[in-house]
Order: sequence, then C-alpha cells, then structure tokens
Amino acid sequence: DDMLASQAPQPIQPTPSVAIIGGGIGGAFAAWWLRNASPAVRIDVYERSSAVGGRTLDTGEGDASVELGASMAIVQNRYVAEAATALGLSRQLRSEARGRGGGRLGIVGANGRIVFEEAPSGVQTAWRLLSRYGLRPLHRLRRRGSEFISNFSRLYEAQAAGRAFREADDLLAAAGLEAWPRMTCAAAMAEAGVGGEGEGRLVEELVAGLMHNNYGQAWAPSGALCCFTAVAPL
Repeated sequence: DDMLASQAPQPIQPTPSVAIIGGGIGGAFAAWWLRNASPAVRIDVYERSSAVGGRTLDTGEGDASVELGASMAIVQNRYVAEAATALGLSRQLRSEARGRGGGRLGIVGANGRIVFEEAPSGVQTAWRLLSRYGLRPLHRLRRRGSEFISNFSRLYEAQAAGRAFREADDLLAAAGLEAWPRMTCAAAMAEAGVGGEGEGRLVEELVAGLMHNNYGQAWAPSGALCCFTAVAPL
C-alpha cells in the first residue's frame, strides 16, 4: 500500500498567471519587478499601441530631440534609480545632460508662444520664475511638493523594514497620503494656498505644462498624486 501510494500521480500545480493592462512605464516596471521576484510566473502585458513606455516618448533624430512625455525623475525615487542601475542605464543630472533628456525646460502658453524658458544659470532661472510667478505662490508650491516627497519616502522605509500591506489604502495611510487619491489637483493646489487671485499663471502655465508633459491630461481634474509627482522636481 505504501508503494502504491508513493507511485500515485501528484496533482499538477498550475503555473501562476498575471495579466498587466498597459505597457506604459508603470506596467513595464511592474512586469520587470514581478519577473525578478517570481521567475516561474507567466506574465502577459497588454498594450494597444505599437511601443511600450507610455508617456516616456521623444521625437527627432540624433541629438536634436524633443521630449513628448515624462523625461526626468527626482533622485528620491529609489525604484527608478534602482531599475536604471539594474538595466545598465546611465543616470545624469538633467542640468548636466545634453540633447536627449537635457537642454532647457520651456513652457508654451495657450497662444502658442513660449511664456517661460530656463536660463543658462540657476540664478537667472530663479529670477525668471520669481518675476513671472511671484515669490509667495512658488514658495507654497515648493513647500507642498517637499512635504509630498517626504511623505512618499516613508513607503520605502516601510518596505525596507519588511512591512506589507493588504490594501492600497493601508499603504498610502502609512505615508500619510490616504486622502490624495480622492483629491483633484485643483483641490490640492487650493489646500496648499496656490492659485488664488492674481496667481493664475502659476497653475495655468507651470503646473498645467508639467501635467500635460508627464500625463497628457488637464491639470485641474487630475488626481493629486499624479499632480504632485509631476510638480515634485521643481
């Protein structure tokens, strides 16, 4: 009986299968991280366009290129930095880059004209920003952006400590960001005291330009998390 029991066919364990909808930067990295964590998992990525990467696009030839989407990440984004290292990609400060991923930041207004352009030096750029958008709204925007980065960094600390979260809301609560997915960019700006009377240029040009570049979306109805992810590099 023992021999017959040992020779009985064992049930075949099905291979885990995961479907990822969208081959943008989020979907592509999700597939990459999952493959590294679980080599046996079957992963299918569904993307409607002919290329992966989503908004991380550029156009042009050689060094003459124009970024059509997200082109930079803050140094505090550890996952992007670690992925770049693992994939053998070079990392460079945007101010030091030339051509692809470098050059100056420019904002095109509603009339099709350039309303703001980075200067060759940081001091000149700061003066241009202050002259066009004002000290108080810029200070409030950067302060709120710094708070967002500080809160978001708690997620890395929690994961480094081995914490796991059953729900996305639990993860966001650990970083003090539980309200952000339910808040629009317009509401987050108002809460930060940005975009009041006489401060329309800041959100209509700077914030709107960053949101359109990174996500291809109008700034006001977009989510606060996306909004401050775009604004954080300022």
